[in-house]
Amino acid sequence: MEFNIIAPGGNEIQVFHELPPSLQNNRLTFSQTTVAKAEFGKMIFRNYKGDGFDIWYSNYLIKHATELTGKGDIPVLELHIQFQNRFNIEWDGLGKNELTPFQFNLSYTPFLNNWAKFSGNREYYTFDIHFTKQYLMRLAPDFPHLDKFIAKVEKGLPADLSVIDHFLTPAMIVLVNQILQCSFANNIAKFYIEGKVMELLILALDRVSGEDARAPIKLSSYDIDRLHEAKEIILGDFESKISLLQLAKKVCINDFKLKKGFKHLFGTSVFDYQQRARMEKAKELLEAKVLSIEEIAFMMGYDHVSNFNTAFKKHFGFPPGYLRK
Repeated sequence: MEFNIIAPGGNEIQVFHELPPSLQNNRLTFSQTTVAKAEFGKMIFRNYKGDGFDIWYSNYLIKHATELTGKGDIPVLELHIQFQNRFNIEWDGLGKNELTPFQFNLSYTPFLNNWAKFSGNREYYTFDIHFTKQYLMRLAPDFPHLDKFIAKVEKGLPADLSVIDHFLTPAMIVLVNQILQCSFANNIAKFYIEGKVMELLILALDRVSGEDARAPIKLSSYDIDRLHEAKEIILGDFESKISLLQLAKKVCINDFKLKKGFKHLFGTSVFDYQQRARMEKAKELLEAKVLSIEEIAFMMGYDHVSNFNTAFKKHFGFPPGYLRK
């Protein structure tokens, strides 16, 4: 089996096996590291081999906008999760998609042939788990969506588990962080990571099963514009405690269409989207180390710092003070 990454203009890609100093603390226990360096930037791939699955934790440190093509004679059956910054990608047989932070899907292609477009001066993080068909078949009897997906895999047909990408739950984010930060010794780490991977997969399957059951909703171009306006209002004022009804009136749309349409368009509820965006902004401010935790809590709309600490830890798996150590 062979896998190649092709850069535009014949850029030479140099390969190393040592992590850059800036990423030494951002690790995946007992993984093999490959660093690819070219004129456009660096790509760091960490691979952990488990029993029936492979974890790939990848960092793309892109200096200049670039387009990359990946080719290989290997089938890919993966749970893919995008964590930082969005980029466009196209899989042969599955079509184009924009990978959005904190969204996931389970996809299959009989061979690897994809294209990705990255913007410059940005860092991209992805977390993917490649499964064997046999590993997934153990859960197929209890998840009808997975059973139908496996049927396409057995026929060698490109497929996605869900017609849309779904947002991670806070519990799923915690699990990914626990896998990345595993500090157990080799033998114990094996059992720990295997358990976390299975739990993450079950939560992903449960998430998809619940989301796809929602009733369809038709959105006009006017509705879509209003929903995007609602999203911008949420992102522009984290301190506000605006209600769903108030937000609906502000963008001139009824609250039912706001609730159902927002979930259909962005894959999550208004509240979950607002909470996730609030936590991501809080993390950004904490890492900047300019404002105190108390000031950031009030900026995010929390009257009590203890409530902010609880919400932050639930979302990321660690308290705000962890980023200040």
